[in-house]
Amino acid sequence: MNKSPHNNLTVSLINGVAADYLTLDDRAIHYGDGLFETILCRAGKLYYWPQHFSRLQHSAQRLKMPCPAEQLLLDDIARLLEQNSAMAASACVIKIILTRGAGERGYVFPKKVSLNRMVLLSPLAMDYSSLLSEKLLSGRLFLCQQQVSINKNLAGIKHLNRLENVLARNEWQGDHIDGLMLNAHQHVIEGTASNLFAVKGRQLFTPDLALGGVNGIMREVILSLAEKNSIQVMVQNLTLETLLKMDALFISNSLIGMKSVTEFAEVAYNKPQFSHTVFDALLNSMEDYAQVV
Repeated sequence: MNKSPHNNLTVSLINGVAADYLTLDDRAIHYGDGLFETILCRAGKLYYWPQHFSRLQHSAQRLKMPCPAEQLLLDDIARLLEQNSAMAASACVIKIILTRGAGERGYVFPKKVSLNRMVLLSPLAMDYSSLLSEKLLSGRLFLCQQQVSINKNLAGIKHLNRLENVLARNEWQGDHIDGLMLNAHQHVIEGTASNLFAVKGRQLFTPDLALGGVNGIMREVILSLAEKNSIQVMVQNLTLETLLKMDALFISNSLIGMKSVTEFAEVAYNKPQFSHTVFDALLNSMEDYAQVV
């Protein structure tokens, strides 16, 4: 079953101060003008932090936004973990949101940006994540009708304009692990909250994200591990017809690590052996990507 990753117990800091609201003139509310990152944390360790912060910096530059200093964000995270030690002792999610802040009506950037940084802490269920449960979880994959927009200027980054993902995720109820989204060219792009990999023999395939979609941290980690382990990877446009001929499919994101697909579009995928090989490499390297806060 696709369980909820966390409950409603969320605590937050806004610009280093305990708060849970924004002013009504914040551009995130009006235009989705901002960025976010979701980071796995367990027992005071942040996983894949350098990769997350690097993407945040790069994305802020592309949106012509300032990015807070790395240590400022780490200090915020450390303070939340210290103040919520019971939650921090197990598994939790750190979410960072940057907004361009308050502005006058209209799309034009304010002359002086009053950046807002938010750091949120939420609990994470162990059986939601393959990384935490240390076993490759699996389930069915849904095919969404909602498309991913083609926009190479925004491709790759985690901006706050996620309405497409919201609409896609609400197309199904039940026990699917995610829903797969295509673009107007009928190319497979991503899941609503994950990236996709396909397996044929001992070769990996993953969609080209040059025109849209999020370049996930876990996607990049898996590509790096594949290179280190001499696994051939093809980054290319993929169609539904191609996926249906593959030996296996799996999805990835920074919270779950990986989940294997058992069924998609009425096709059963019963050759997960190589997916397990990739997952074992991911699990064995996990602590190499851990940073104590």
